[in-house]
Amino acid sequence: MLLTDIAVEHTMVSKKTGVRQTFVLHPFTNTQRDSLGKFEIVRDISEPGFKEVKRSAFVTFQQLAELYSKGVLEEFRFSVRMCPGQGTYPAANPVKRVVPTSIRPGSPFDLAVQKVDVSKPANRELRTALLRMNVNL
Repeated sequence: MLLTDIAVEHTMVSKKTGVRQTFVLHPFTNTQRDSLGKFEIVRDISEPGFKEVKRSAFVTFQQLAELYSKGVLEEFRFSVRMCPGQGTYPAANPVKRVVPTSIRPGSPFDLAVQKVDVSKPANRELRTALLRMNVNL
């Protein structure tokens, strides 16, 4: 399922031909068993003495809304796995940083973000997913 309430333009330049293609990308839900129906969030982590690595976690629609509402995605520089709404992407689906202005105002996702009670702590499942990426809520 595509979350069309969030849209980001992405331009890709072919290394072989130099042709520029512009895509409108949206977050999408995974189709694998453990992460079925969840969105993938990705973060670059660098620890002293080690290479920088990418870590990811899968979150539900409501958890993604909570992360936006609390400003966690921007504060810790998370990206979201995206795919095009029309056609196919010629390489692996990219990850993009999605700023709150990319959320369509008045959309169901925007309303879900606004409904989050930021004074309540994150639930255990979300905290566990974020701990894997060195984020403590």
